[in-house]
Parts: sequence; structure tokens; C-alpha cells
Amino acid sequence: MGAARLLRTWRWSVALSVLSAAWVIPATAIGDVSGRGLIPLADFPRETIVVETRSARHHEFDAWRADTPRTREQGLMFVREIGAEEAMIFVYDPPANASMWMKNTLLPLDMLFVDGNGCVVHVKHDAQPGSLATISAGMPVVLVVELRGGTAAALGIGTGDLVLRPQANWPADRQPCPRR
Repeated sequence: MGAARLLRTWRWSVALSVLSAAWVIPATAIGDVSGRGLIPLADFPRETIVVETRSARHHEFDAWRADTPRTREQGLMFVREIGAEEAMIFVYDPPANASMWMKNTLLPLDMLFVDGNGCVVHVKHDAQPGSLATISAGMPVVLVVELRGGTAAALGIGTGDLVLRPQANWPADRQPCPRR
């Protein structure tokens, strides 16, 4: 009787520990990263970005920044969800013909490809999770902004809109984007 009761007590203790840990996992939790060599999303640098649409609307996003080869390679892989006002930005210095794919990405994403003036030059709507199809702007870009799938359409974000990085004072010489 004593051993069986002790085993039940231990099982309840483990179950309660697991449940209590689940309450502190953020909504943007990465799936199992053990043994994958991944950087926890919480360790990516963060900054605010602003998208100014042609209709003079300002949309602010809290963004994780991927600005090294390792963080750009990982991006939002294995992330289960992101909030409506969250984003991931991929920074390329110097500008590059950035090609993206959705391998190991668990949620649909909108991708904004941004030139050196901060102008959105291409939008990929609702990129499909897990797809190995190459997504690119077909020209050098400085940023790729990933948003939760459907966000660009819902907010009216498209080519010719302006992306700002206020904390980086970027772009330094703010010019209007050409209409496309």
C-alpha cells in the first residue's frame, strides 16, 4: 500500500509540474529544440518596425531580428504561432537576392521583401507551412519581414509601402516609395 501510494503521489507531482510549466510557455513557443542546435526565439534581438501604407496608415510590429547567417537560417522554424502584432525581420547587409522557403515552418506567413530605401518591392501572401518552394523578390533586398499569414491582406499592406526601423534610424534618408 505504501509503495503504490508513493507512486501515485509522485505521478501527480510530475503531472502538476508539467501543467504549471505549460502556463509559463509563451504563445510563440518553439517546439522541441533539444538536439536541433536551434537558438531559442527569446534569445533573438528584438526591435520595433513600422509599416506605412499608401493609405497613410501606420502599423507597428514587435519584431525578432535575424541578422546573422545562423539566425537567418533558423528564422521562425518550429514556432507554433505568432501574435498579430509580431514579426520576424531578416536583415541583409549588403543587400542580397534573398530566397526564402518554409521548411520546418509550422504556420502560414506573409513575406514582405524590402529594398534599401525601405520600400516593399514584393509580397508573398500566405506562404504554406513546410513548403520547399523558393520565394524571392527577384532583386536584391535589405529586409524580409515575416508576418502571420493573412496580415498583409487584412491591413492593406502591399508593394510600394514603406518599412521603417525606428530604433536603427532606418532608412536614414526617408524617400517616398514609387507606386507599383
